[in-house]
Amino acid sequence: MALSGNREQRKLTQTPLLKIWVPWVGCNLNRRRGSSVPQFCNSPTMIVMVGLPARGKTYISKKLTRYLNWIGVPTKSFNVGQYRREAVKIYKDFEFFNPENEEAMKIRKACALAAVKDVAAYFSKEQGQAAVFDATNTTRERRAVILSYAKERGYKVFFVESICDDPEIIAENIKQVKLGSPDYVDRDEDEAMRDFSRRIDCYKSSYMPIDDEKDRY
Repeated sequence: MALSGNREQRKLTQTPLLKIWVPWVGCNLNRRRGSSVPQFCNSPTMIVMVGLPARGKTYISKKLTRYLNWIGVPTKSFNVGQYRREAVKIYKDFEFFNPENEEAMKIRKACALAAVKDVAAYFSKEQGQAAVFDATNTTRERRAVILSYAKERGYKVFFVESICDDPEIIAENIKQVKLGSPDYVDRDEDEAMRDFSRRIDCYKSSYMPIDDEKDRY
């Protein structure tokens, strides 16, 4: 009897994962005809991260992207911070993130728009089905721009807000991740910690948490 039970258990644990194919419906059907990539989503989906710096958004983005690819949903992560580093090769200090810095705000908006356009290209040219938009997106204005762009193209959008108010966790996140970023290469650790904390304060001044009614369409 014990042997029989083990066999039954092996059958259960070794059953392969069955993926359910969902046929494409929507305005962009013709674009994907002829593609050999099976569709697991009814329409392209943007997963938009929201939250202050050092809250684990990039960590979540990478894990989510890896998982979705693993289950068969072609997914790519788009980190807006990388676009900003390409546009501004040398990082000076937190003042770049000051909402009153008009020149910097123009650069940041341009970087976000470039990332959104790359998301569209990923969906149309590479048959991507999901994109993780990794950025702070802390203002309702920025989120409205993303929603409008997505709505015009028939994409689904949902937000993932990462919230953390524990100062010890935030400090550890800064030490482990942010201080190793290209922004702080060859910078004194204490100086970098102070600068990044001020960067967070810049975002706090205009941060609007997700609202179930106002952040939807």
